[in-house]
Amino acid sequence: MAATAQIINLCSSPSATQTKGHAHRLPTVSASRALQDLQSHGPDAVSTGLQPLDFLVAGKASGQGGFERGKVGELWGPVGAGKTTILMQAAAREVMRGHMVTWLDAATPLSGPRLRSMLQRRADTASDGSLNSSELEACMSRFSYRAVPTLSHLLALILHPRDGFVREGTSLLIIDGLNSLIDNDYPRILFASGNKTEQQKWQAGRRYTVLGALVAGLNKLAVIHNLAVIVTTGCASRMRTDSGLGSALIPGVGGAEWDAGVWTRMVVLRDYAGRFAGLQKCGGRSLISREEIGEVGKMVGFDISADGELVELRGRGAQVIPTAVKRSPVKPRKRTFDEVADSDGEVDEYGWAEMDDDALAAEANIDEPTDAGTATV
Repeated sequence: MAATAQIINLCSSPSATQTKGHAHRLPTVSASRALQDLQSHGPDAVSTGLQPLDFLVAGKASGQGGFERGKVGELWGPVGAGKTTILMQAAAREVMRGHMVTWLDAATPLSGPRLRSMLQRRADTASDGSLNSSELEACMSRFSYRAVPTLSHLLALILHPRDGFVREGTSLLIIDGLNSLIDNDYPRILFASGNKTEQQKWQAGRRYTVLGALVAGLNKLAVIHNLAVIVTTGCASRMRTDSGLGSALIPGVGGAEWDAGVWTRMVVLRDYAGRFAGLQKCGGRSLISREEIGEVGKMVGFDISADGELVELRGRGAQVIPTAVKRSPVKPRKRTFDEVADSDGEVDEYGWAEMDDDALAAEANIDEPTDAGTATV
């Protein structure tokens, strides 16, 4: 714990981390005022760092898109695809704007020097110029980092948050590697049905209950503090036996309870031609049906430079030529008992008929040899 605490210098002033009282209750706002604020300002969002992807979320070529504040977003994909880089860019952007960011690490420790270099490069590209040491430390003080070793720690932080967990002015809450905590306590590997103990049976049904309580707590936290919650998860594989296409990648955390609480879902993949980010759920509405397992949705190409910056892959898109998919052959259905014809009503399969038996007997009498002592007349 001491080694991870040295990664990022956190603000040690207790007065700066205090929040207002009664933070567990939603603020009272009239319906007319809420509607007026929504029409005048629109939903505030945290940019993903990729302008084409923000346009896909916003639904138009102009406007603010990304992970909407007050909602829960999910970013899933395999290891090394670029999920952490996208979130670090979003965190650096919010810190530069003067907002607070909270990062909960559930898997790999975050690199503090990498975040500092991102902040410095963003300041160099801006019109204000580079940051001095005091301004850089001020930006780092607005970034709060916590290591979450177990799922119990995460549930305690989300469902029963203490004063100072979400500082005033926080616009972004990131939970990196949630599937690691879920799989450790409630693994996806199914035990043999005959060898299941009572504890294993209880864990099998408890996984989705915990996920439902967790996503409900995240939504409540997002609405109360008006912040965007982004959760990163890994991936798992699922067989597509009906289509014959083999296995496909799916999010590492799923279930009806979890899907109902996620407002925006994006996938990040890596290929030989670069990296791709796809939009699968937007505005609480899934863009992919349940039957389309393995589909990635609307894709945007990007790459990560040597400095750790997101670079859009621009160029004229080639025409997609549909290829023939080789599916597994469909086996013929076996005949039922009623479809099997009676053997009495069929002609003998070997060609024998009733008159053939008489002809065979006559041929046998002709071919029989006569006795040696008997003369023929």
